[in-house]
Amino acid sequence: MSIAQEALATQTSDYRKDPDGDSFFDPSRYFDQWWQDLKVSLGALAAEENESDDSLRMSIKSLPGSNCEVSFEGVLHFDGHSMGNIRSAGGVLVVTNKGRVDADIEVGVAVINGAVVGNITASERVFLDIDAFVKGQIFTRHLSVKPGAIFEGDCVFINGPEPSLTEPTSTEEQEELEYLLASV
Repeated sequence: MSIAQEALATQTSDYRKDPDGDSFFDPSRYFDQWWQDLKVSLGALAAEENESDDSLRMSIKSLPGSNCEVSFEGVLHFDGHSMGNIRSAGGVLVVTNKGRVDADIEVGVAVINGAVVGNITASERVFLDIDAFVKGQIFTRHLSVKPGAIFEGDCVFINGPEPSLTEPTSTEEQEELEYLLASV
């Protein structure tokens, strides 16, 4: 070790001595400061994200035994209990593992990871995830059922290009499903 290195090692706490007596640079102080800064930044970002998410969220509450129809556009993540029909001409309905629908569903795409007792009509496709329980008829062009899902009823494939009963095979279908199930 040079004289300059010795002098630097004695002047700063960034250098340590190993058991052999050699000095080496210890980046732990810089890492600890970076880690603290990162946690603060991530915390601020998460708080900002939660604030913006709350402004976009809508809560629908119903009393036991109530029967109301839900219509929506876009994507609806549903984790409540509905005893009324759910409709959206081209929308995507995601019934989470906490969700229960005791009525008919008419949507573009249905992603089910909860319980549905009623008929599902999806103009594009239906995904039954591992925790899905569906009792009723399904009308769709494409049906994907993951192992673990329970389906009691009939599936009627509606007119469209090549109806199929498969796992999602294309990367695009798999990414879309993963995106929809991300918050389930």
